[in-house]
Amino acid sequence: MEPQTLLETDLTTKAYRLERVELEHASPAVFVEWSEFLKHKPSDSPMHDAQWLRECLEEDRGNIFVYLLYSGDSLCGLAPFLVKNWPVKWQIGEIALARLPLKRLCLLGGAPHFPGETAAYELLFRELLGSKNLFDALYLEDVAVDTFFWKFAENNPVVVRSLSRYMPEPPGPRMLLRLEGSFEEYMGRFSSKHRQTLRRKARKFQDMAPGETRSTRFTAVEDVDSFVELALEISRKTYQWTLLGGGLRNPEKLKRHFALLARQGWFRSYILFCKDTPCAFVVGYQYGQRYYLDDMGYDPQWKDYSVGTVLQLGIIEDLTSFNRPNLYDLGEYGPHKEEFATDKYPQGKLFLFRRGAYTGIVKAGHRGCNAMTRQVSAFLVRFGWKQKLKKLIRNWSGRS
Repeated sequence: MEPQTLLETDLTTKAYRLERVELEHASPAVFVEWSEFLKHKPSDSPMHDAQWLRECLEEDRGNIFVYLLYSGDSLCGLAPFLVKNWPVKWQIGEIALARLPLKRLCLLGGAPHFPGETAAYELLFRELLGSKNLFDALYLEDVAVDTFFWKFAENNPVVVRSLSRYMPEPPGPRMLLRLEGSFEEYMGRFSSKHRQTLRRKARKFQDMAPGETRSTRFTAVEDVDSFVELALEISRKTYQWTLLGGGLRNPEKLKRHFALLARQGWFRSYILFCKDTPCAFVVGYQYGQRYYLDDMGYDPQWKDYSVGTVLQLGIIEDLTSFNRPNLYDLGEYGPHKEEFATDKYPQGKLFLFRRGAYTGIVKAGHRGCNAMTRQVSAFLVRFGWKQKLKKLIRNWSGRS
């Protein structure tokens, strides 16, 4: 299927036009042009890579399309989207009250890989708004709030007039570790007190562990099956698995997915062992000059030995000595990530709802549940019950 030419707009002497391409039916010529564009204008996100989208989002491939932005005859930008029936949960804490159907148009890669010009973004949004029945809400995830795109989505008249903005939670920091120099130089960036704390945690595990300890890297296709089996052994013991329905699941699907990553040289995951016993795992991948933390977990019987910290230190040391990326992207904020990070920036999630009675109800109910959750959380914190309750729930779930 050839790309479909959509709208055009002018900015002084520069003319922009959009072409929409269904990923499943894109021609080889489109992929060549796409690849050449990224060689000259690299992106931080693998979601902007056609090969990543085709292979790593294989199950959703039929629901992915890309807007290609042209200036004259030259490709100068791209914006991939996934159409997904993804309900909105009304819940207070972990207690679910309702699941409301919602057709989301999810922007992949955080932001369009566009030039920072109003005309280009207005053209994109006009096309999206003109596509009837395409979505109930445009969902933007992990967008840096100090970027041109975030400010455009918040303030531009084309967006404000037609879509109802809803930010489900305040922006939070994304944690980064810049990999410069040796592991010892990395440790030297921290205060002597912080270095001593990290090293004390590592020594405690090594002193108390009954046998040899090691962090093992898994990267090859032939490593995938053993990694999944070992990581699942740990994941099934975590509170995310027993209490929240999270953790690593569907081993055969994971093996296929990780094997695809490994064939492209993107798979890079780790397990911490005490002798032959797996204690903690990290699922990660390396794309370009970034290493991404995707998932992590540890066996709760090792919780008093800081195995998460020990594994992270082992990963960082390995990243500084083997196929070094420039950046370790730790993802959304967490106290366990902050102790390793050297940098951070604020990012947010944003819904842009089509205006209507149903979407208004969805938004109002979600906002009300979030407000109630904050009140309950503040009450528990005030009386010093929150951490105790969290610990009790996790300990109980770990024994289930």
